[in-house]
Amino acid sequence: MSRICIVLLAAGNSSRFGSPKLLSPLGDSTLIGHAAQAALQTGAPLIVVTGAYTEKISAALKGINARLIHNSDWEEGMGKSIATAFSDLLNDANVFDAAIVCPADMPLIGAAQFQRLINAHQQSPQRIIVSDLGEAQGPPCLFPRHYFEELAQLRGPQGARTLLKEHKAEITSIAMPEAAMDIDTPNDYARLQNRRMG
Repeated sequence: MSRICIVLLAAGNSSRFGSPKLLSPLGDSTLIGHAAQAALQTGAPLIVVTGAYTEKISAALKGINARLIHNSDWEEGMGKSIATAFSDLLNDANVFDAAIVCPADMPLIGAAQFQRLINAHQQSPQRIIVSDLGEAQGPPCLFPRHYFEELAQLRGPQGARTLLKEHKAEITSIAMPEAAMDIDTPNDYARLQNRRMG
C-alpha cells in the first residue's frame, strides 16, 4: 500500500479577496478548516504550507492534526510554496511514495475527490495524476516520489505547470469537475454561498 501525504497550499495573501480568504466561513468551519478535514478523512498525513497569514491560519487549524510549514518567501508565488513542502518531504524520516498537492481555496474538493486521485495512483503508481476540470487540467495533482526533487526546485507564480508541461507524456488525467471552482474574489465566495443555499 502506497504511503501518500496531502499538501495544502495556504501561503498567499488573498490580494484579490481583500482579506484572508481561507478564514472565510464555510458551513460550521472555514475554507482552510474544510480543506484540512477533507484531507484528513482520507487517512493521509496532512502538511499545510503557510505564508502571509501564518499565525491566523495556525489558529484556525488548532486541534487539527496537520504539520504546518512556513514559506517565508511566499511572495515568490505558488511555486515556492510547493518547493518549500517538497524540500521538507525530502528531509523527512517518513518516506512517502507520493504526495497530493492542492490549493486550500477549492471548496468543492472533499475526501471523495482526494480518494479519486489516490485510487488512480494505485492503478498507475509511476504516473502523475492531474484533475480534468472540463476545459483545462490542474490541481489537485498527485506526484509520485521520483518527482519530489524537481518539485523542490520550483519557483514563481506558475506552481507546477512547467513541470507538468515537461512531463506531459507521464500524466494521467481523471475527471474532477469539482476542481473548477476556487475562491479568488468576493464574487467567487458569494457564488459559493448561493450554491450552498440553493
